[in-house]
Amino acid sequence: MPCIHIRTGKVEHRVNIEDFSYQLSQKMDIPIERMNVIVDYYEKTDVFIGRNTDFIIITLWVSEANEKEFIRNLAKTTAALAEKYFHKKEKSAAVMCNLMREGYLFIHDQFI
Repeated sequence: MPCIHIRTGKVEHRVNIEDFSYQLSQKMDIPIERMNVIVDYYEKTDVFIGRNTDFIIITLWVSEANEKEFIRNLAKTTAALAEKYFHKKEKSAAVMCNLMREGYLFIHDQFI
């Protein structure tokens, strides 16, 4: 059950987050019911990015039980799709992968 948090500057066009999620689900063979995507838009005056580049910052939470190659592929695929959907140039996304250990996710009133 990956949780994906995308942060980017406000955009002029409407981004279809549901379609983004379906595309990612299909490309990664993850059931859509397990996808969680959250987008935060910020004013460009409210952030400092050292190189003054319009980056997308993505935080990805995923179980450490997944194979390393799967996690790396999920990060790369998420970055590429985000660049496409948010109309950013190629290789402008940074993805931070946070691995969740078993027993540290509280959902449906239980730890899993």
